[in-house]
Amino acid sequence: MNVLPRRVLGAYFVAEGTGFAHHWYVKRRAKKAPPPELPPVDEEYGQNFMNLARCQGQGSDPLACARFVRHAFFGAPPEALPREAVHTWLQSHLGAASDDALTALEATLGHFSPTRRGSTSFFVYGQGAVEAWYKPLLLRSFMEAQRFLARRRLKQQGFRETRDPTIPELSYWERCEGETDEPPLLVLHGYGRGLASPLFDGMLPALGRRRVIIADCGWLLVTRVPLRDLATVPTVRQIAEAVAARLERQPVDILAHSFGTAVASALIQKLEVHEVQPTKSAVVRRAVLMDPMCFVPGISKQAQLLRRTPMDLTTELLSETVPGSSGFSMWEVLRNVVNRPDPCVSASLDEETAAAERRKWIIHQTYFFNYFIFRDLVYSWVNNRALFGPDYLDRGLLRELNRQRRLLTIVAETDTMIPASQLRAELASEGSFMWLPTVGHGACQHREDVWLRVQDFLR
Repeated sequence: MNVLPRRVLGAYFVAEGTGFAHHWYVKRRAKKAPPPELPPVDEEYGQNFMNLARCQGQGSDPLACARFVRHAFFGAPPEALPREAVHTWLQSHLGAASDDALTALEATLGHFSPTRRGSTSFFVYGQGAVEAWYKPLLLRSFMEAQRFLARRRLKQQGFRETRDPTIPELSYWERCEGETDEPPLLVLHGYGRGLASPLFDGMLPALGRRRVIIADCGWLLVTRVPLRDLATVPTVRQIAEAVAARLERQPVDILAHSFGTAVASALIQKLEVHEVQPTKSAVVRRAVLMDPMCFVPGISKQAQLLRRTPMDLTTELLSETVPGSSGFSMWEVLRNVVNRPDPCVSASLDEETAAAERRKWIIHQTYFFNYFIFRDLVYSWVNNRALFGPDYLDRGLLRELNRQRRLLTIVAETDTMIPASQLRAELASEGSFMWLPTVGHGACQHREDVWLRVQDFLR
């Protein structure tokens, strides 16, 4: 009677051990892999670089400029950075123009340190070591089961899957119900649950679009580990090129979330900048960006989890967002990680209740993302080796769409993945903008008011 349970338990431990060995092997190869070759310095991006930095010489915003530098160096204050480190970083973006850019930065922020101070290690996007924690077999099986059910649900809704000829793990789910004059809706998901996210389970059916194209990036699923080499993970530029080839310049609406907004930014550059017939109707009719990461270089404080402890960062975020907030216990952390805060809270909460909700979201995001996202193997590779600003940051095209009321941006108040308040100040005054008080990153996918606003905008 006891033989079968022992065999099942033994098989489980063998499978768990095999998975751990595979994870360790792939991570070890990634740590020893040379940095990917950077594409040639993009002249157009270089011309817009200092504008993105909000360091344009006379009239620069010192606070925004300092935030720009802190993002690039993961929280290190400008005054603590060695001049040579900043110069090297600028060269990777600007080439020969880096000297003038360094002068402009110092004119706004003051002179950088001539030498490195102490033993502080300054991490820069695209130059860091790959660090990741193993995800247990039960979690991986649960995620894969969710993905299987999501694929079956899409098939039941009339979607058909086709593989991309250039990127093996990229596939397209398409549905066209009868004749319609509306352009197809291209959906670009973020990193996390992939096809099993609420974006497809709730929002997409609620929009009622008859023509839909979903770009399914299978490697962006949490717990996915490449068979052998992380260097084969497609970059934002490669994804955008593949999707642009698939669309064949047909007019399209875009709905993108989180990491998908980076792909959307790169894709719009492909579709709009090289338009050979200026009088032709725009390729991108309307675009919706939810929790966007494509307006300001570098992800905000949340990404500092790659180099800081969750407790340290949570304490700092609480002091900034919830003034007077007291410390927190590990029991409160566990409670907020296991029980996600309500993403559909009312906008009319009294200040005390709203502050309590902000506290829940900050703790949930910081600790949840630290393990499930920032310590995921593929995401660590992307952040540390393959997320280069020239590939995905807006060159002004999204801002122009915003001024033309062809862009809807949805931002959550406590979304510490991005500088939410800064984006609100810059985008809300000139275009369509939706602000979600209290809640954090990812809440937009769950909310009916967001679905209705997106539906109305795309209409």
